[in-house]
Amino acid sequence: MILRSLCFLFLIHFITLNANAQDRISVETSAIISSSNTTPFWLQSNRYGMYAKNGSQLFTRAQFHDTWNESGFFTIHYGADLIARPGTESTLSFNQGYLKIQAVGVELAAGRFHNTTPIHDDVIGMGSLGISTNPTPIPQVRIGLIEWISVPYTRDFIQLRGHISHGWLGSRRYTEDVLLHEKVGHVRLGGSLPINLYAGIAHFVKWGGNNHPEFGDIPTRWSDFKNVFLAYPGDGQTPGPFQTYVLGDHLGAWDFGFFLDIGDTHFTVYRQFPLESRDNLKFKSLQDALTGISITLPDVFPLPIKQFIYEHLYTKYQDGPRRENFGGIIERDRYRGNENYYNHGVYRTGWVYNHRTIGNPLFTPSEENLGVLNNRIIAHHIGLISNLSEDVQLTTKATFSRNYGKYCDNRIPDLGDHELFGIECGPDNWGDDATENIHTLSGHSVDQWSFLAGLSFPLTFIENHDVRLMLELAFDNGALAGDQVGGLLGIRWLPR
Repeated sequence: MILRSLCFLFLIHFITLNANAQDRISVETSAIISSSNTTPFWLQSNRYGMYAKNGSQLFTRAQFHDTWNESGFFTIHYGADLIARPGTESTLSFNQGYLKIQAVGVELAAGRFHNTTPIHDDVIGMGSLGISTNPTPIPQVRIGLIEWISVPYTRDFIQLRGHISHGWLGSRRYTEDVLLHEKVGHVRLGGSLPINLYAGIAHFVKWGGNNHPEFGDIPTRWSDFKNVFLAYPGDGQTPGPFQTYVLGDHLGAWDFGFFLDIGDTHFTVYRQFPLESRDNLKFKSLQDALTGISITLPDVFPLPIKQFIYEHLYTKYQDGPRRENFGGIIERDRYRGNENYYNHGVYRTGWVYNHRTIGNPLFTPSEENLGVLNNRIIAHHIGLISNLSEDVQLTTKATFSRNYGKYCDNRIPDLGDHELFGIECGPDNWGDDATENIHTLSGHSVDQWSFLAGLSFPLTFIENHDVRLMLELAFDNGALAGDQVGGLLGIRWLPR
C-alpha cells in the first residue's frame, strides 16, 4: 500500500511537470525479435526484470527522477520508473518507485529502487552472488551509509560502509508473503594510498510467510526478528527445522578485494565466497567463488576501450562430496556435501523473486518456481565498453559456462534416455550398507555460450532533443538456455 501510494504521487507529479524539470525525464520504446520462444540470455538477464523470457516482445518505459535539497540540511531523492510490456508475460507496473532522504552521510530509503550488493561490476559483469541487477527491485525499507565514511582520527585510512533493510518478497512463491532481512557491512583500508583493501559480508534471510503447504503461517514476531538478525534457532511456534538450526533461510557472501589506481587507470579486483551455512563462515568451501577484475581506462588510452572486465565463477564444491554427517549437526542434514546454493527445504522457491534469480543469473530457476535447478557451475565471462566516438558507445558481453545441475535432481534439461544432468542421489532403501545410502551417480555437464553486442548513438538530425538509437544483437548456443539469435531495436528520448 505504501509503495502504491508513492507511485501514484510520482505519476501525478510526472504529469504536472514544468519545463525546468524536463532534463529529469526519459522515455524509451523498443522491440525484441528472437528466433525461438526464448529471449536470448543477455537480452533479458541483468536488466532488473524488465524484459520477458519468452522471445519476441515490445517494451515501453517512462522514467522520472528528481532531487530536492532546498533545506540545506537534508536531500530528498524521489522517482518512478513505469514499464509496459504486452504479450503472454504482459505487465504494466512500476519497476521503480522510491523516496530517499539523506542527511549527515546517512540515507533512509523506501520503495522499489535499484540495489546491488556486495561489491562487483553491475554494468558489464555476470552478476553478484548476493543481489544482482537480474530481478525486479524488491520493495523494502532501508537505512545505511550513503558512501564510504572515515573512522574518526584515522585520517581517512579506515573507512566503513553498510546498510540494513527489511523487504517483502510477495505472493508469487511456494510460501506467500515471505519477508527479507538484509544487512551488509564493509571496511576499507588505505586512505590516500594508491591501493585500498576492503573486506565485508552480506547477510540475507528469508523468513516468515503464509500458506506454507506443510507449516501454514510462519510467525513474524519481534522475537522472531531477533532470532533472524542474530542467526538463532526459533521457538516452539516455528517450523521444526527452524527450531534445531537457525530460524529462516540464511545465505549471503563473504566479500574481499582491493581498489588500485595507477595514474588514471583504475582497477577493482574482487572475490565473493557464497554463504549457505555456518561451515561457509569458516571458509570450508574456498574453491567456490565469484572472482573478477575490472579495469577502467583513461580517455588518452590509444585504443577506444573505456572499461574491461573478466570474471570467473566456480560453485561445484559445495562442501565437498556427499557423505554422512559424522560429528556435524544431524538435525540440519543427515549428509555433508549438500550445500545446494540458492535452494532451501522450507522456502522452496529459493533465492528467486518473480521467477528471476536474485543473485547471479547463471543459477537457473526452475519453470515450476520450485528453486534453482542448476547451481554447480564453472563459468568465464568477459565484458567490454568501447567509445567508438564521443557519442557512440559499444557494449559487449561473452559468457561460457559448464553446468553440472545440482545434487539430487535430474529434471532439466532432458538429454534423452538414461542421460543424467546433475547428480542423482540414491534412496535410503538401496541397501543396508551406509555407503549405498549416500550413493550418487554423476551426470553429464551442459555447456552454454551467450553473447551480446550493443550499440548506442545519437540521432543528430532531430534538433532540440536528445534522442539515442539502441541496437543490440545476442545469441545463445547450448542445451541449458537453448539455441537462439535475437536483436533489440530501441529509441530513447531525453528532452533538452
